[in-house]
Amino acid sequence: MRFEVQAAALGIALAAAALTAIVARLTGWSARRRAIGEVATPAAEPYILYFTTPACSVCRLRQEPAIAALTPCVRVDKIDALDRRDLAAKYRVYTVPTTVVVGRDGSANHVNYGFAPAERLRRQLREGVASVSAADRLNPLHAAPTAGLDSSP
Repeated sequence: MRFEVQAAALGIALAAAALTAIVARLTGWSARRRAIGEVATPAAEPYILYFTTPACSVCRLRQEPAIAALTPCVRVDKIDALDRRDLAAKYRVYTVPTTVVVGRDGSANHVNYGFAPAERLRRQLREGVASVSAADRLNPLHAAPTAGLDSSP
């Protein structure tokens, strides 16, 4: 009888842990979906909002070199998530680094929670350039693709 009680308690604990993991995963997915579409400043070309903090070692050691591979061809707005809590809340920044790829119209097209490699950011920026409306395609200012986005590091 004692073994059955222990086995039942272990089963309940494992089920609770699994449920917690599922809820945490869905919450992250849901936050990403809500952040996409938030509006920032419109610009001539897609750009990146890069959320970081002074204590973020992943930001310094991994994300900043990946972003450096994209610059100076791409506008990157570096934002301290602690100083700009309003923007962090708007884009649902729960972890750093977080990168938000903003389209020409100012809408958040992609949100990357955690480290985002340069190639992923480059692809997301290209998607932002390719999603120009038919009217914009007739405008000669938007005819050429963004410089530096088609090349690999």
